[in-house]
Amino acid sequence: MNETLALPTESLKLINSMRLIANQMISKAGSGHPGIALGAAPILYELYANQLVVDPDNPDMINRDRFVLSAGHGAALLYTTLYAAGFDLSSADLAHFRSPHSKTPGHPEVGITPGVEATTGPLGQGLGMAVGMAMAEAKLHDQFPNVVDHYTYVLVGDGDLMEGVSHEAASLAGKQGLSKLIVIHDDNSISLDGDKNRSDISDNMARFASYGWHVLEVPDGNDVSAIHHAIDKAKINSKPTFISVKTIIGNYGPYSGTNKAHGTPLTQTQLDALATNLNTEISDFEIDIDVLQDIRQRIHDRLTHQQVTDIDELTAYKFFTQHQVTTTPKLTESIKSQAGRKISKFAIQAFSKQLPQLWGGSADLVASTNAEIVETSLFNSDNRSGRNIAFGVREFGMGAVMNGIALHGGTKIFGATFLVFSDYMKAAIRLSALQKLPVIYVFTHDSITVGEDGPTHQPIEQIMSLRLIPGIDVLRPGTAEEITAAWQKALMSVNRPTVLILSRGPIGSQGTVQQAKSAIENGAVNIATQPKAVINLIASGSEVQLALTVSQKLSVPSRVISMPNLKQFLSLDLKDQTQIIPKAAAENVIIEAGTTLGLQVLTGDTGLIFGIDQFGMSAAPQMMLDEYGLNASTIVKKIAQYLEK
Repeated sequence: MNETLALPTESLKLINSMRLIANQMISKAGSGHPGIALGAAPILYELYANQLVVDPDNPDMINRDRFVLSAGHGAALLYTTLYAAGFDLSSADLAHFRSPHSKTPGHPEVGITPGVEATTGPLGQGLGMAVGMAMAEAKLHDQFPNVVDHYTYVLVGDGDLMEGVSHEAASLAGKQGLSKLIVIHDDNSISLDGDKNRSDISDNMARFASYGWHVLEVPDGNDVSAIHHAIDKAKINSKPTFISVKTIIGNYGPYSGTNKAHGTPLTQTQLDALATNLNTEISDFEIDIDVLQDIRQRIHDRLTHQQVTDIDELTAYKFFTQHQVTTTPKLTESIKSQAGRKISKFAIQAFSKQLPQLWGGSADLVASTNAEIVETSLFNSDNRSGRNIAFGVREFGMGAVMNGIALHGGTKIFGATFLVFSDYMKAAIRLSALQKLPVIYVFTHDSITVGEDGPTHQPIEQIMSLRLIPGIDVLRPGTAEEITAAWQKALMSVNRPTVLILSRGPIGSQGTVQQAKSAIENGAVNIATQPKAVINLIASGSEVQLALTVSQKLSVPSRVISMPNLKQFLSLDLKDQTQIIPKAAAENVIIEAGTTLGLQVLTGDTGLIFGIDQFGMSAAPQMMLDEYGLNASTIVKKIAQYLEK
């Protein structure tokens, strides 16, 4: 394979310089992944030199092609390529690879490095995000064909394709007929621990073909011409395309073709030998301007040949994407008496009329989550104007795809499933937060009141585990008014994901619309107060109504606090906290149908917590609550005993 690179002189020099500099970066940092940089450099060169429509001077250009390095451990190669292409990266930035606060972190991070489209590294998720980008492109192209018309490329490794999320995303992409999605597989048959066949004998070409993809093979990863022609064929096919490119991990290096090439930085002696093998001189992380001029001119020429955007359509596109919520829907008494998930459905319909860019779906649970826009159709390959997405039973894939849709920009996305199944998609939720994406997660069936479905479907630890993720709003509204306020907050977010946790059963109504807005804004609100209260009953979700009942039955005065956002409340200064939950001569009592671990931050060592620290069982909802002591009589009795001590 080493002899195949019969390229124009400047192209060959650039590919080999990219290989060498990426390895210099890794060696200087003392860690990284040399193998992919040596094996996949021709692929990255072909993409940026001859395929991608991008503008290094305007990385956020609306109609740019998207490239996602799903195999994010190849970051050094990507940064070197972006530098070569003319993005705002310097040789000094390359030299500070993996250094604190540098523009070249250990894995690609969106918003940190110009030209990086997604935060990748957790394998498989980059592919899922690329599918989301392609879905967003297809939807927006249908409405704004002169403004949005581009391809989405993604480079995956063997590890990406072993992760289950890749199956979920690829299957959905095939169903959706995403013809502008091109996946390139760096097919080197080596994983970190050894030969791939130690653990995986998948025929990935047959697998993707079974998903409805167009499949192609390039037998030599050094054959840039063959890679070029394969991509050209992909562009004219009506299906998404999977291109398997046979490469050698660590090509030209001391560990060529072995798993040691994956993550072993080269010594200076080995770098010198690599430079000799590549017929390239070692420099101070720089490439001769004469070599760079060719790739940069190619990129510039593609930009000048782009179709001129229709100004009126561009104006309409910008209005569509920036349209904001202006009115909170009014709730009738009949709506207020319904289940949280049904109140949410009402809110979705109302807000969707104000936000034409809102779309979303469920993991094959619309009948249960009620998360749909009922007056519109299903988004699919025959109808790109639809606003409902059939994600299928693919929770993790749904989360990754939603991240890609948000990264693409131009629309607002939500996705729904049962709260207990948030565990399936936790890694995607984490990347939503890390990338500061305003994705909306709708989780219904929020407690053991799921009932007869039993402990497999009854969430216990999920609410608190979601609260532990930095940079995310976890909202568990306790009244009907709080549900609409929570939806409005989620829809107005521009840089934080939102989790909406909703009840299966009736949620109840208490207080005013303004109190509900205050609860969402501050994290908590006092919704019922008795004079000289000695007990603060603090609850979220369905348990707010239980707290109100307890308050009425207690022999001592109390106040009821609805706390839909624990983290937001804790972020307030102490003065603001005590205005909502007065501490003087009052004890805090928490009521929440989930794990009690972590709630001690509100009760200290002396307060009471009514929760559940074990798995549930199959029983009717009220029987479940009685079994675990989450009923008014039990709570009133225990509070009385507590006060007697």
